[in-house]
Amino acid sequence: MSMLDWSFVTLLSSALLFFLFALFSVVLSIITSRKLRRFKRRPPKDKRKRKQFIMKRRKVEKQVKRQRNSGITLFVLMLIATGSALYTRHYQMNNLHAKDSESIVQSYYLLDEVELQLNNIKNDENPQKSIKNLRELSLSLSSYGARRAYQGLTEDGQMLLNRHFVLLKELGTNLSSQTVDSLGKADTMEGYQKDVKKVRDSQQEVFKRFKVNEAALKTKK
Repeated sequence: MSMLDWSFVTLLSSALLFFLFALFSVVLSIITSRKLRRFKRRPPKDKRKRKQFIMKRRKVEKQVKRQRNSGITLFVLMLIATGSALYTRHYQMNNLHAKDSESIVQSYYLLDEVELQLNNIKNDENPQKSIKNLRELSLSLSSYGARRAYQGLTEDGQMLLNRHFVLLKELGTNLSSQTVDSLGKADTMEGYQKDVKKVRDSQQEVFKRFKVNEAALKTKK
């Protein structure tokens, strides 16, 4: 499990424990309050017995107060732990997992390279070297077919990410069999540039859904 998974489980377990202890404190305070009823009557007239009576009553009153305060404190801690657990879960469900984030960043730069090599072939700028680079890039893109989105994400988030991984794989698989001659044909080149744009559009959906800062990625090029 990831750090966030452990945090969620720990916080939820803590909330349950705080609730049980708070409930126990409340039950104790109720039991102690019943004992306090015996001290509601008038104190004995005998000075010594009166003093003992008052001391016992104060002791029980302090005990009730302490138990109630403990119950309230534990209840507040339960609310804090529950709120933190729910926030952690919400964060998990709506933000990229570390491995998914790394995959998205890597694919962003791979697509940039694919576009560059395609443009080089289109403009007849060292096409043999570009096709070699393109085949290496296509292998990296094809590997995305084995990747699956983190299951802690929302269902729509997983579907979006998995669809993007499939598009990357398909682009890599199709490019791997191309040659300088085949890509030299205008319609073939145009078709692959459209495929790249399709993957780019999917990438933008992922960026928007998971609030990825594309400007920061561009500055790291």
